[in-house]
Formats: sequence, structure tokens, C-alpha cells
Amino acid sequence: GKSADEMERFAIQANKVSQNLGRSTKDYTDASLIYYQQGLGDAEVAARTETTLKAANVTGQTGAEVSEQLTAVWNGYKVAAEETELYIDKLAAVAANSASDLEELSTGISKVASAAKTAGVDIDELTAQVATIVSVTREAPETIGSSLKTIYARLGDLQVDGVDEFGVSLGTVSQQLEDVGVQVLDESGDMRRMGNIITDLAAKWDTWTAGQKQAVAVAVAGKMQYTRLMTLMENFDMYRENLETSQNSMGTLQEQQDIYMESTQAHLDKMKA
Repeated sequence: GKSADEMERFAIQANKVSQNLGRSTKDYTDASLIYYQQGLGDAEVAARTETTLKAANVTGQTGAEVSEQLTAVWNGYKVAAEETELYIDKLAAVAANSASDLEELSTGISKVASAAKTAGVDIDELTAQVATIVSVTREAPETIGSSLKTIYARLGDLQVDGVDEFGVSLGTVSQQLEDVGVQVLDESGDMRRMGNIITDLAAKWDTWTAGQKQAVAVAVAGKMQYTRLMTLMENFDMYRENLETSQNSMGTLQEQQDIYMESTQAHLDKMKA
């Protein structure tokens, strides 16, 4: 739906930004097209495209692959154009300081971002959770993201009657947690923020026996996902480090982009542009 004049201005902008990013002009236009097809305006498209190509430079993926992963993060947390790069700074910083990488984090988070936002897990907490479990287990990030999604959904179901896939009454699980000192519901009977529930659970974790830990993990996460919850709880110091890194990450992606710009590939693509 663009006019010839608008496309001419876009071409000039695409060429200029591509050179600054060490990418070919076609890389920029391909990535932009993905976001225009999502119905976004010029400002959001420009912000997302630039951040996408920076992330692609860091991970070595294509712009199309990165855009799919990051779109889920941005849309899940309803990120405004001016915050676009701030969110990916968090992933880049944690990836650089843990045994996970930016591709793994973005892939894992893309599977659970929307559910995390709804449940009350902010982007710093989610990034730290995924990074911790990936670093320890080295499982596929898609599996970890889906596991966290299941755990959040299961805890959310505590507010209603029903049973899980193994016939366990969900209405009794909140009482089990309250019996060990973890409050799931607030004074109004509404679900507390999931990030706070998980932090409270970790505070109690080391006071329990191995048998108690497993029983609580199964109660919270179910028999299919409890091992990932236990991994997070057993490595909560690592989680706290990752959380602090994420919270103090501004500018990290640009720092990594600056390093990429010294590479041979960046110089070749800049020359192409």
C-alpha cells in the first residue's frame, strides 16, 4: 500500500541503515517486509527491523528466523517501539553471562512470552528462568519454554475446579502450597503474581527434605514437568544472578553489534550495500 515516493524514501533509508548494521540492503528490506505484513507502522517496523538484524548478527541466524522468535517476545509483552531494543538487551546480556546463547533464549521465550505476561512473570524473570534451566539441563529451548507455559497454566488453574491429566484435583494444590507456607492467592482470592509465587517457593525450598521437594514440585508442575521446576529451584542462586544481569542490561546488544562490525562478513555486507 505504499506509494512510489514512499518507497523511494524507504530505499534510501534501508540502504543507509544497512551500511550502519553491516548487512546487505536486501537483508533490511526482507526483515522490514515481515513486520509491514504484520500491519505495523513505519516507526515500529524501523525499530524492530534494526533490532532484528543486530540480533541476527549476534546469533548467525537469518533475519526471518530471528524475526519469528523476537515477534513472539515483543507481542507477548506488548512492547512499544521505543522499548524494542531494551527487551533484546536483556536476552543478549544474560546469554553472554550464562551457558545459554541468544538464539536459545529467544527460542525458549517465544514459546511462553504471552502466557508469562498474563501470569505475572516479567521479562527479566522469564529470561532468567529460561537461561537457568537451559544452562543446567542443556535441553532444547523449545521444550523448556513449553514446560514453563504448562507450569504457569497449571498454577493459573488453581482458581477453578478441575483435575490435571493425572486426575489430581487442581483445587487441592493451592492448599498444599499454603500448608508449606507458600501463598498462591491474595487476600481478595485472586492469583498472586507468578514471579512472586516462584520466589516464595524458592525461599522455602532448602528447608525441605528431598522427598518434600519432589512432592511439592509434582504438586505445582505435574508429573510431566516437575523436573524442570526442581532444576530452577535447585539452582536459584544462578537464577538470581541471571535476573540481576537482565535488569542491568541496557546497551548490551549494541555492544555486541559493535564487535560484529569489526568482522570480515560485516565489511563485505557493508560494501555490498
